[in-house]
Amino acid sequence: MVVRVRERNKAEKRERIRLAALKLFSEYGYDATTLRDVAREAHVALGTLSLYAADKRDLTLLVFNEITVSTMETAIDLTRSREILLEERILTFFTPFYRDWAGNPRLARIFLQINYYSGGMHGEEYTRTRRSIARQLEFIVEDAINRGEIRPPETTEIVAQHFFLIFSATARWWIGGDNPVAEEGIAYLRRLIRLQIMGLVPQARVSALNPKSGGDRSGAVGDPETPRRRRTRGSRQNV
Repeated sequence: MVVRVRERNKAEKRERIRLAALKLFSEYGYDATTLRDVAREAHVALGTLSLYAADKRDLTLLVFNEITVSTMETAIDLTRSREILLEERILTFFTPFYRDWAGNPRLARIFLQINYYSGGMHGEEYTRTRRSIARQLEFIVEDAINRGEIRPPETTEIVAQHFFLIFSATARWWIGGDNPVAEEGIAYLRRLIRLQIMGLVPQARVSALNPKSGGDRSGAVGDPETPRRRRTRGSRQNV
């Protein structure tokens, strides 16, 4: 019973700290918010706060991990159907992130502009979430390959990483605007994703290079033979 009460008290303090940080980061931004401010808002001692976050950067992860996991779960639910074509499925996956970030641009700018790492108290959970996003993108790419929609000369892992990096860079550019609108950011991302799928080589040239393709597959660039599969778990890199 005593242990249960202690654990409940710890969870309540953690949640107070998370909500206080969420509020202050949203209102004042990263630079203007101090750990002392967060401790005061959460009604805990500064030393107590240090038990829940190693530093201010780690504190942002305490805030964002929960938000990102929730958004990611929504994105995965929206893209479960394997019948959706690659462009639309990739856009559908990233759309919840844009809409969430557009709802609180100040908070989103913190998350998108800080370079995170796996250290700190919350870095491991952040890394797990990134890997989950990477795996889902790989599943989406692999389904497109199996349908014959694309025939990349690279592994599904590399193709998925490329899509993620396009999204990541575009989101940072978009959120830096004065009034980021989700639909505008999504529309711009669509153009870049389509460019990635279609490639820069004219389709007539693709057909000449790959006569077996018949010239009837949009974006079917590369070796028409069976594409390389995903690497084994041990060789996976973080997206």
